[in-house]
Parts: sequence; structure tokens; C-alpha cells
Amino acid sequence: MNILVALIFAVPAPVQGAPEPGASSGFVAAAMPAEVVIKGEGVSQLGGVKPPLQIAVDEFETIRDDLRPDPALLLSASPLAAAWRSTHPEFLMNERVIQPWRLPFSQRAGVSLRVREQLEGLLGTRLDDAAARPWGWSLTLADEEGRVFHHAEGAKNPPVEIVWSGRSDAGEWVRAGRSYSAVYAFTGPDGAPRTSVGKPLLWKGVVHQEDTGLYLSLDSSALFGTDRAASDVQAPVGTDLLRSAADLVKRRYAGIPISVRAFADTKELGAAQAAGIRDFLLREFMIAPRNVAIDSARAPFSDQRVEIVLLNR
Repeated sequence: MNILVALIFAVPAPVQGAPEPGASSGFVAAAMPAEVVIKGEGVSQLGGVKPPLQIAVDEFETIRDDLRPDPALLLSASPLAAAWRSTHPEFLMNERVIQPWRLPFSQRAGVSLRVREQLEGLLGTRLDDAAARPWGWSLTLADEEGRVFHHAEGAKNPPVEIVWSGRSDAGEWVRAGRSYSAVYAFTGPDGAPRTSVGKPLLWKGVVHQEDTGLYLSLDSSALFGTDRAASDVQAPVGTDLLRSAADLVKRRYAGIPISVRAFADTKELGAAQAAGIRDFLLREFMIAPRNVAIDSARAPFSDQRVEIVLLNR
């Protein structure tokens, strides 16, 4: 099929009054161009059907940036695929975390004294209630100076266990760092006396309640050495004892104002010891210094101790 192709170009027509070639240029008035028609013949290469319109479109263009991976995530290890030692070492070694393996403070109220067990040890045999009933008994607790601290007795039938509150007959509480001796005396059916001495009772930490607050009494020998003359807490025994006391506060008494009282050889040494304990507690509890007060007093060697008092509001 032959197609006549016509192209029309606009060719400027001669302008009336235009200068001759070589003449000086000047102003030329506008004129309409003449039409030029160029005709040609050829064969169509397009065919008789118009090709479909094809436009490349990305249907995910608006969210393409959000689908890209975050390079920062590719550089980190998944918690499910990594060992806990490598992902949380700073958490496990943080001193502010409660450490349940440090439990020098008994969760049971009072001190267990097993009276019948002492009698069985003297006789070398087990006793049932019927065999133990004829025996009279007494229990005497004495302090380091030999003074009677607590006494209990019965005409017969020694009890299997006595739970002692830790308070003396005069209303004084036992103190951490002081040794107490238990003496058991028994009277047989024939009237013959028998005596047994129990193991010394010594505590690094004692907790008791008074009207003014909860008292945590700590042994100065454990905190500052056997001579109790240091101002810095000794590791590891002293720091372990302090962390255990701090854990007890974290578990049950968080947010209560605290007073630290140090009883030492001199008031100045006591003030330095109390300041060291205060600084330790401030780090443990992450509280402001105004929440921990300090005080000190001079005391004989047997009475030297540190008391952390949780004050009643």
C-alpha cells in the first residue's frame, strides 16, 4: 500500500523592503511565512494495528523504602539465638539487683532452741513423749560477761523446741557480733542432775522491731575487720553482709527513710564508718542523700556495731 506523506515547513517569504545581501542590517518587519509542501511515497512499516500502550509502573513504589532492611538490625544478635551471658552481663553483675543467694538473715522469726535434743545427746538415745515426761529442765542464756540474758524452765517434759524472740528478760535485744551461751540443765526421775552446754550463739546480723522503727544490727567485726578500727567496709565479708541487708530492705521496705548509726571506739571513727555505710546504701538504693541520715557514738568493744534503722513514718 502506497502512502503519500506530506510535510509542511514554514519558510519565511521575502520581506518587502529587505536590504540586499551585503547591505547594512537594520530593522526588519515581521511577515507571514509561505507554505512549502514536500510529497513522498513509501511503504508503511507500522501495519494496520496500533500497538498497545506500555508504561512501566512499580506497584510498590510508595512503600519501597519501608521494605528495605535496617542495617543496624543486621549487626545485632537475636536474644533467642544468643547466650544470656553475652547479652546481659552488665545486668547480672549489677550490685543493685536483688541477689537471692545472700541470705544471712533468717526468714523465721526468733531463735530455735532444741531442748529435748540436748537431753537425748546426754542420754545417747531417742526419747518419745512418755520417756521424756519425767525429766525436769531449765535453759539459761548468758552473754559474754556471764550475765543471765534469758531463762526458762519446766518441772517436767522438756519441749522439743523453744522459739526464743531474741529479747532478754529485761527487754534488751541480742546484738550482732556478741556471743551468747546456752546452758541446759536436766533433772532425772531419780533426782540426778545433768548439764549440757550448747553451741555459742553468734550472729553477723540481727533484725528486730522497736517503736521507733525496724533495726538491722550489723557486726562491726564483719564490716570493718576483727579490730573494728577501719573506716572502710572490708571485702568480701563486709560487703556481702551489707548487700544482704540492702536486699532485705529492697524486698520489703523500699522507700522508707533510713538512719545509719555507728558505735565505735571513738565518735570520729564512728562518723567515718557511718558515712561509708551511707555511701554504700545510696548506690544500692539509688536514692537522694537526704533520705539517709548518719549518727555516731562511742562504745566499748563488746557493744561496737552498726545499726541501719528504717524509721517509722
